[in-house]
Amino acid sequence: MFRQLRDLFRRTEPVEESLELSFDSLPAWLDGREAETENGLLVATEPSREAVRVALESLRDLVARMETAEGAEELPPRLRDVSKKALPGFTKSMAQLLAREPSGDPEAFYTTAAEILKNVIRAVKGQGKYLSALYPNEMKEVRAAVRDLGREVNTMTEAIARARADRQKVGTAREAYASLVRIRGEYPAASARVQAHGTALEDAERGIEETEENLAALRARPDYARLQETDERIRDLDAASEEAGRELAALRASAVHVFRKAEKVAARTKDAGAAAAIGRALNACTGSLTDGREDPAGLTGAAMPAILSMIGRGDLVLKNQDEVRFFSDPGTLPAAMRRALDREQEIAGRRAALQESRAALPAVVEEERLAARLSEVRREREAAAAAKSRAESQQQALQASYAAECERLRSAAAAIAGRSVEVEVPDLLPRSS
Repeated sequence: MFRQLRDLFRRTEPVEESLELSFDSLPAWLDGREAETENGLLVATEPSREAVRVALESLRDLVARMETAEGAEELPPRLRDVSKKALPGFTKSMAQLLAREPSGDPEAFYTTAAEILKNVIRAVKGQGKYLSALYPNEMKEVRAAVRDLGREVNTMTEAIARARADRQKVGTAREAYASLVRIRGEYPAASARVQAHGTALEDAERGIEETEENLAALRARPDYARLQETDERIRDLDAASEEAGRELAALRASAVHVFRKAEKVAARTKDAGAAAAIGRALNACTGSLTDGREDPAGLTGAAMPAILSMIGRGDLVLKNQDEVRFFSDPGTLPAAMRRALDREQEIAGRRAALQESRAALPAVVEEERLAARLSEVRREREAAAAAKSRAESQQQALQASYAAECERLRSAAAAIAGRSVEVEVPDLLPRSS
């Protein structure tokens, strides 16, 4: 029974309800809190501001009285002279400091009062220390008035610190609110960019799919077989051309080796005619054998009599079977060169004809067009994918910033109100309505 009665009459602590604010009403609410801060500061500092005025007036009276005061008589003459000499400087300095009158709003009043206090303390500790012996009562009153002034300035310091902290809270809330408004303005355009780049990416992917299907259809057409047959014949000719090139290279290597040795023999024997003929053949064989500017087979044939003569005299010794085979008579090497050159030229002519006929095939023109289109849409896809990725990153950054600023706004509003605050922040919209 006792427990039931106790529970019945037990006092329950009131539950403080959270404050609910709409997003649009927040600026007006912050204006109100700012006005409350300024009015509160005005009320909180009014007694101290009045006390500061009284303390300053008291100091002015004390300084004025000291200018005519006689001071203590029992001081030693030397100490009395020091104090008398210090008095004019002290009273003049104090009069200049106290001539300022704090005014304006509480912050401006406080700033002036604090500066006066700092300078007055410096004067009392400086020149004033020489006056305590001669004017003990007056300096005691001066120090008491300075303490009163300091006490009131310190009281104002606390009130102003609180007001500044409250202003900082309001400023933080305003910054968060402005950031949210800015992000809400930027977000639709960011979302539109994501959508536009996504559409471009889809279009490019459809273009790739369509082009690849067209290429597959083209390669399944009967006339495409002609293209493949032509390409196969061109590849066969390329293989034959490589073989002819190797044969010509082998002939050239053997000829050049013997020509260089023969050129040295002609120089040693001072045979100018032989040297000239051999030199022309050597130049033809070491240059391009197919450029059409000189006839390496003909020049080789022209140099053969001189070379065979050197071999017959024993001035030029052949080193291997290829050299013996090509330089055993005047016609073998030139004829072999002629056959190799003719073979290369024949292959080149047949290949050029095939290339010309290939270029005229409808399938070739269409395949080149589709291949170019495929490369183009693939580049478009890469560009669209990169642009979409950048746009999505920007959109996500805005979303993250919006969430962070929402939390900052709620935290700042709660700090201002001194209780839980629910701010109805609207969601981000992808497009403007």
